[in-house]
Amino acid sequence: MDGAFVVKRFGAGTVIAVFATVLIWSTTFAALVAALDHFSPQHLLFLRWTLTALLFAGYAVVTRMRLPERGDIWRFVLAGLLGFGVYQLLLVNGQTGVSAAMAGFLVNMSPVFTTVIGVARGSERSSGFVWGGLVLCVAGLAVMGLGAGGFGAIGPSALLVVLAALSFSLYTLTTKPLLARYRPLEVTTYAVVAGSLPFLFFAPGSMEALTTASPGDLFTLLFLALFPGGIAYVLWSRSVAGMPPGLAARFLYLIPVLGLPIAWAWVGEVPDTMTVLGGFVTIAGVAVATIRPRVRTDLLPAQSPPRATAVPATSRAAAPGTAPANG
Repeated sequence: MDGAFVVKRFGAGTVIAVFATVLIWSTTFAALVAALDHFSPQHLLFLRWTLTALLFAGYAVVTRMRLPERGDIWRFVLAGLLGFGVYQLLLVNGQTGVSAAMAGFLVNMSPVFTTVIGVARGSERSSGFVWGGLVLCVAGLAVMGLGAGGFGAIGPSALLVVLAALSFSLYTLTTKPLLARYRPLEVTTYAVVAGSLPFLFFAPGSMEALTTASPGDLFTLLFLALFPGGIAYVLWSRSVAGMPPGLAARFLYLIPVLGLPIAWAWVGEVPDTMTVLGGFVTIAGVAVATIRPRVRTDLLPAQSPPRATAVPATSRAAAPGTAPANG
């Protein structure tokens, strides 16, 4: 019943986009571990995101994608730096010192940052179920982190991953206003291009790394560029366009849960009992924070003001099907 409400409220397309994003991004940490066996963090950033940016730019040219309005250019640049430049730089360098499982735990502090910032800005409301679910999620992720190596392993590398999570939450909030005026693919395209430009500084030496890469290394590079770097970001923009950023971000708690078997199959990281236990606690937290009926009133913050201000019925009928206004 609760699941049916979520689908009815936000549409099947949005829900499918959220879960597809989670599934693809669950592969990221294992893929990064595999890629960093050959590529340096700097060369990986340049090669991966140059390829992704060229694909998006080529699509924009072929389809004659409309250009951003002049007043929105700064927001696209900011979104690109937060969601691609800064986020990826912190994540890739941070993951050189932590496991795929630990990185999955740490980077998924992003939903916490997104929710707290949204509440502080007044763009999102909360409830006991939401915060209770967040507490369960954090507890589950903490158990997973202990199973992945313990908090004694937390050091500078882990701090970089936490800062990456903060950067991504700011990216999510920055793109929300853009998604009210642009299609998800347009937002992702211009953000990717803007965010990838700083990686040009890492170009020296990258061609040598590319020519000495094995077929497996090349596959991993292409996979990172096309799926976690390309398709998943488009799906994420579609998700944020269709539901409040804080709600969409809470589904990201599922990433480390799904990432565990992927890391085991791809790079041989074997999860222990505590890690699996933490995964189940995390799933429970996602259910409490996002599916409980009480959350319904918190998902519709834009519906109460029109009644209080007596907006005419004709004005209310002018924008059916628009995304919830949450920042």
